[in-house]
Amino acid sequence: ITMSSVSSDVFLDDDKLQEGADENFVEMEVFDVVDQARRDNSALTRKEEIKIALDFCKEKLRLLSESDEKEERNLRQGYLDKLIQLGLEKQTIEDEDGEKEEVVRVRGHSFVIQPIRGRNPTCEVCMTTIWKLMHAWRRCKYCGLRTHDKCSSEVRRVCASSLVARRDFSLRTSICQEKGLAAQNYRCHECAHPLSFDASSALEPRLCDYTGLYFCSSCHWNDQMSIPARLVHNLDSEPRPVSRAAKQLLTIIDNRPLIPLATANPMLIKLNSSLKRITRIRSDFLFMKCYFVSCRSARQLRILQYLCRHQHFVESAELYTMAEMRDLVSGKLLEEMEDIHHVFTKHITEECETCMGNAFVCELCPDKQIIFPFSDSVSMCCKCLAVFHHKCFEINSRFCTRCERRSKRAPVQIDPNERL
Repeated sequence: ITMSSVSSDVFLDDDKLQEGADENFVEMEVFDVVDQARRDNSALTRKEEIKIALDFCKEKLRLLSESDEKEERNLRQGYLDKLIQLGLEKQTIEDEDGEKEEVVRVRGHSFVIQPIRGRNPTCEVCMTTIWKLMHAWRRCKYCGLRTHDKCSSEVRRVCASSLVARRDFSLRTSICQEKGLAAQNYRCHECAHPLSFDASSALEPRLCDYTGLYFCSSCHWNDQMSIPARLVHNLDSEPRPVSRAAKQLLTIIDNRPLIPLATANPMLIKLNSSLKRITRIRSDFLFMKCYFVSCRSARQLRILQYLCRHQHFVESAELYTMAEMRDLVSGKLLEEMEDIHHVFTKHITEECETCMGNAFVCELCPDKQIIFPFSDSVSMCCKCLAVFHHKCFEINSRFCTRCERRSKRAPVQIDPNERL
């Protein structure tokens, strides 16, 4: 064995011994602080003890942050390791107890304390990193806005869920025109921060494609979302830059049926074959719902659950969600609706005797084949809802035999004042 190898092993052991000594020193210091706190207050809970130890470690790290000596670095690492250990223990206790932190409500937000697991987010108030092991932080359970616990009272942005809940809320379905910085007095629309194209990147104005307004870099993080107006008018689902407020709003309403396509752009339904077919399928669903409501077998099978996130399809034939508009552009929506339409049609016309018993026969021609309101080439009487072949109904000048029978069975009303 050479002398050099022996000396290196000795130095290595000395380093390990020093690290172990520093770790024991940190443990003893934390133990002494907690023990003194117990003597002062014998009613301390374990969670309160952990909080005292965490505050002590943070203070020690703050005092040692500017030192570059080797011993000080080892101590700093020891305090950091202890801080992580205490933070994980605190989170475990909170998870086991099921403790619910106090909800802080500001401008429609409902901020709740978040766990320390996961990546470190950015505070949307002070624009600094939230170090979860060092800082308590909150997140709005409605719009997802993240902030330090100490910054939650300084939030200026109104919660997007509060805006959507208003009675007068309506989604923008017209493409916004850019107004220019002069219309905003060269300031951010949300926080009034100065903006300028000629200054540094900190003053760079960023355009929101949803509102057509300019924002600063703190209120606009270059998030990209599909724009409702471009989907409605151009079937353009390409994501475009939007402000943080617009992103949170569009995220909340993504699966809400708020787009009245037939009102916003009626010509689109006539010109787009896929949309025209989906409109017909949705109209059929409204008729099929009447069969399923009166069918015991359909209720047991819960057949309407095939629509899943499209439950509004059996409530109206006009409203669409943002997610459905994107699926329409990609072709997924039509494919999914065709499959569901096939399942519904097969149940009513082939599998269920109750539904087949509610079928119609055209009374204007000798053909006795059963037909349904959602069958092809049929017409329906707007008064009694009887179904006929479209050709037969038009040839007979939209004459309805059921309405005629009902009129004949109607009782004759006699005026009691009329003399016999």
